[in-house]
Amino acid sequence: MKFRFFLFVLLLTVANAFASDLDFTLLNQTGRSFEGLYITASDNKDWDANLLLDGKVLAAGGKIRVRFKNDAKSATWDFNLVDDEGLSVTFSKVDLAGLDTVTLKDVNGKITAEIE
Repeated sequence: MKFRFFLFVLLLTVANAFASDLDFTLLNQTGRSFEGLYITASDNKDWDANLLLDGKVLAAGGKIRVRFKNDAKSATWDFNLVDDEGLSVTFSKVDLAGLDTVTLKDVNGKITAEIE
């Protein structure tokens, strides 16, 4: 029994070693579907590639897990989301360190992001 517990703890430790402190879940609680999700370091002038690959969509009510490479470094990050009608929403200088969830909401016609 002790060996199983040790093995379980070892597996959790190894899994956590590969997870970045920047990884988070993006929840879409808006009425919109997003076809584009771009995230880049705030000091970068260019958007990195669309994270929604192969025609995937962040549907209304949906969620995705955003994962970073272990060597990703920046104090803050910028997000750009593009919906299926071409509306672009940008969030600037978001501190992702240690957070678990970013929830997109539509508040009186304006897309907001709640950080948890």
